[in-house]
Amino acid sequence: MNISTLGSTVRPYQSYVYAYPHKTAYRPLAERPALRELWAAEPKDALSLYLHIPFCEVRCGFCNLFTRIGAPEGLVTAYLDALERQAGAVREALGEDARFAAAAFGGGTPTFLEAAELERLCDIAEKGMGADLAAVPLSVEASPATATADRLAVLAGRGTTRLSLGVQSFLDAEARSAVRPQRRADVEAALGRIRDAGIPVLNIDLIYGIDGQTEDSWRRSLDAALAWRPEELYLYPLYVRPLTGLGRKDAGEPEGDAEWDERRLRLYRSGRDQLLAHGYEQVSMRMFRARGCRRPGTRTTPARRTAWSASAAAPAPTPPPCTTRSTTRSTCGRSAASSTTMSPGPRPTSPAPSTAGG
Repeated sequence: MNISTLGSTVRPYQSYVYAYPHKTAYRPLAERPALRELWAAEPKDALSLYLHIPFCEVRCGFCNLFTRIGAPEGLVTAYLDALERQAGAVREALGEDARFAAAAFGGGTPTFLEAAELERLCDIAEKGMGADLAAVPLSVEASPATATADRLAVLAGRGTTRLSLGVQSFLDAEARSAVRPQRRADVEAALGRIRDAGIPVLNIDLIYGIDGQTEDSWRRSLDAALAWRPEELYLYPLYVRPLTGLGRKDAGEPEGDAEWDERRLRLYRSGRDQLLAHGYEQVSMRMFRARGCRRPGTRTTPARRTAWSASAAAPAPTPPPCTTRSTTRSTCGRSAASSTTMSPGPRPTSPAPSTAGG
């Protein structure tokens, strides 16, 4: 939690800083330093690899990350071509002694890519960058609509140890309020497919502080998530940032609004207590892990640096150290709901209207 002081007022939600820079931080460099020189003095025996996929079906109302809506014909292929070229350049700069301890695909929505494109993405990580995805923890972000059986099968087959599903709320009205058009039935179906794919660790992202959310509706959303016994749960406060859909609608997060802060803190404490009562351990303010469960993986030392290979992207946070990686479904996460088969929908061929310019 970031604590900031405005005069004599301490605000628990004054700011949130991502582990990677916002897209407005990128700018042309007057003198472009050589990658090999930049990496020359850095330790390269425990690197973390991050590949950024900037495509989404829709921009959430709270999103201010580097992403775009949809992909016209040929754009995904062109992006993967550029990613492959950059991977080669980074690999050459790192040298032959580079070793990877962890990998992550983020975005955007990595599962926006179709199955064959996900295979290529994994090839870029392995053949282009030299990361052994079957031997290191691999975390991938997904949305309910894009977590299709064929895509999940590719990810599971290529060694994905953790799948993070951005749900935010199981209540349809709250999801719409966050400008995240989804139905609970589709979320539940996606969770069923993830469990069927056998990826060892399921993480569910939830947001508290959504307009119209109450302590009762927040508890019901948590109950719906807990029914799937996810190995991990992340609880995020709603942030209303400039140039996002919600920011334009509400003119940004109110400065010095003690009532707004208190409402989020009240929801947070309620959610925290509920997860602790259900046997989860609090790892950080946002992260909760099922007691006794550890992330699969073979890494024995933390990743020291992030070697990223993506156009206009940046490093993601390094996951915590893990115990021995399992190739079977985790015994800690059992589904309490039935799964539903759902065929993949067509990918947008032109940009959908965006409610934000995050």
